[in-house]
Order: sequence, then C-alpha cells, then structure tokens
Amino acid sequence: MGEGDLILENYAPLAGGLVIFTAIILLMSRYLHLSLIALGAQYVGIFGLVALTWPLEMAVIKLIAGWIGAAVLGLDLSAVSVRTFSAGKINLSRGIFRILLALIFVFSVWSFVPEVAQLLVSATYDQILAGLMLCTFGILQFGISTHPLRVVFGLLTLLSGFEILFATINTVSFVAGFLAILNLGIALMGAYWLKGYEGGDQL
Repeated sequence: MGEGDLILENYAPLAGGLVIFTAIILLMSRYLHLSLIALGAQYVGIFGLVALTWPLEMAVIKLIAGWIGAAVLGLDLSAVSVRTFSAGKINLSRGIFRILLALIFVFSVWSFVPEVAQLLVSATYDQILAGLMLCTFGILQFGISTHPLRVVFGLLTLLSGFEILFATINTVSFVAGFLAILNLGIALMGAYWLKGYEGGDQL
C-alpha cells in the first residue's frame, strides 16, 4: 500500500461524514444556492471514498462530472424564473416530519452496516456507511416531493451512493465513464424539466 493510499484511508472518515452531512442539507435546505453548494461539496467527499478502490483518474472523472452537473443546474436557475425553496412561509410540521423520518432511516441503515460488510468484503466501513446513507437520503428526496430539483437531487444522491458501493467491487474505467455520463444526463434532464415546470412550491 502506497503513501497516497494511506493518506486517503486516513481521510476516509472525514469524507464519509461530509457526504452524509451534505445529504442532510440537501434534504432539509429551502435555499437553492445552499443546496447547490452542498451538492458540489458532496462530490468532494464521494471522490475521497471512491479513490480508496478506484484509480485516481477514475475518481477524478466522478468529481468533475458531479461538479459539471451541479454547474448545469446552477446556470439554469440563473436563467429561469422559478420559485425558490424559501418561497412562502416555512412549514414547521413538514420540517419536523423530515427530521424524524431522516433519523429513523439513519439509525436503520446504521444497523445494517455489519451485515452489508460481510457481503462487500473489499469495502471499508466508511464506504459502506456513506453509500447506504446516500442511497437512503436519495430515495427520501424524490419520495417526499414532486419538485423537479428535489427529484434531481434525490436521483443524483442515490446514484452517488450506488457508485460508492459499486466502486468497491468494480474498477473498470468504462463503468466509471458510463456513470459520469449518467450523472450529466440526470442534471441535463433536470435543467430541461425545470424550464417547463409550472407547479407550486411543493418542497
């Protein structure tokens, strides 16, 4: 194991904590710009986790594709008139519901990590925990809202969680490229969907 691998392993818990923290922000935030910043930061943490098992070049592809996708959504928001997450009064009961739902899923996922670790023997604890958490928060995102951005954030988060887990069993560069293209496709789909969105604030 090289010195670079040791450095990545030392920072793996920090990367895992970053992706979980940003996933919570994406679920709870009512501010578009904060959500986009969280999405960009999430890809930094994902980069640190997939780099544990993928070659550095493949991990960089994931990082760049994620940033480009976030930039596409950000540029589209600046050109389209859209209701922001903060429009209207803050729905306190909705916020409490999301917090409680997130806590239930977090503790449930946490209890499954040892069982999953027996199946993914090449994965680290941080990779498994972060991957499962992202998949969970991704499903929550597009499961509790019909707003295009919520759905897109949920799909991107779910895909990122899958990539972290998949990276522990597959190191084929073609797959990394395909997943990067899929990320960009989801972002472009969301940008196009947002332009024609006429619904109310359903965040």
